[in-house]
Amino acid sequence: MTNVVLFGAIGLTVWAVQMLWIPVLAAGVINGIGHFWGYRNFECGDAARNISPWGILIGGEELHNNHHTYPNSAKLSQKPWEFDIGWFWIRLFSLFRLARARSTGPVVARVPGKAALDIDTAWAVLNDRFRIMAKYAEDVVTPLVEQELARVGEARSSAVRSVRRLLCREESLVSDAGRRERALVLAEQPVLNTVYEFKQRLIAVWAKRGGNAEELLRELRQWCADAEASGIEALNDFVRELKSYSVPRLALNRG
Repeated sequence: MTNVVLFGAIGLTVWAVQMLWIPVLAAGVINGIGHFWGYRNFECGDAARNISPWGILIGGEELHNNHHTYPNSAKLSQKPWEFDIGWFWIRLFSLFRLARARSTGPVVARVPGKAALDIDTAWAVLNDRFRIMAKYAEDVVTPLVEQELARVGEARSSAVRSVRRLLCREESLVSDAGRRERALVLAEQPVLNTVYEFKQRLIAVWAKRGGNAEELLRELRQWCADAEASGIEALNDFVRELKSYSVPRLALNRG
């Protein structure tokens, strides 16, 4: 009605465009382009990509990878430099008590000085596993790849550089040729092979998330113990950070 009052008969056209804008662009454009072009913050189970860090024109759906990683989250922006217009309006309406976000993604906390891996840690890292695997790629894999590039010299650096992303990519998205190329490089790079195997083992632990909580904790503790015994400093640092994760008391009480 507002469009008709303001613009007359042409207001019906404005209304129709508004009604079709999000469904058509989200279903047609985003589900097309958003699986082939853009960047990925998280290795979710499909090829979804963020086509832009600024979700303005399509209600934030431009942040497609974030949305597929955390489908229950009302907030689609996940990085400080990303902007989600939908979340902006939710926050604005919340100020006037006209809206309330039910979920903004996994609720986890870092506890400074926490050095024991307990059941709260297990649940925290399980719930926020995509973000933690992104941290693994950033804090473990990337520094070690750079270290190996400096060590192997120009002759082998191109091969190592070519598999950098394959070490962290969602396995279902890696082609057979990519797997063969990765296997050849890892056969010659024992350190990279070790961190890749630890990544796969951690994913295997999380794959059992439907099982017993105590079993999950036991396997996670074993993974951490083996990582600490690897002698790789980046892995040790990652384990220390992992142990500091917990579930906030408020989240536990609500559960």
